[in-house]
Amino acid sequence: MIMNRSFFFGLLSGGIIVAGLWLYFGSANAAETPAKVLLENERVRVREVRLEPGVKPGPHTHPYAHVGVILDPGTLQFNNPDGKSEQVTFKSGSVGWREAKVTHEVVNVSQSPMRIIEVEIK
Repeated sequence: MIMNRSFFFGLLSGGIIVAGLWLYFGSANAAETPAKVLLENERVRVREVRLEPGVKPGPHTHPYAHVGVILDPGTLQFNNPDGKSEQVTFKSGSVGWREAKVTHEVVNVSQSPMRIIEVEIK
């Protein structure tokens, strides 16, 4: 009977750990920056990214170098893994470049949503 009880508590503990990890990673993904793929082929991927005001999506790494075209004006805060951050105010039509493998968190510190077109070079 003791072995059956130990097995039961081990199974229960494992289930709790798996459920906790599922909730943790599920909630982390819920805050991800929504992006709509507009075009993808063997050379490029074009995405429309929408950043809601004040949402902290967490850090992410860009797999590809890309050009970003700002559709809606506003201010973004770039938080880097080293703890440094920078705020940049963009006008509609602003264009920027990022190298591949850059890790950062981007937070829209404006009062309105911002949309960005990212053209990723594969």
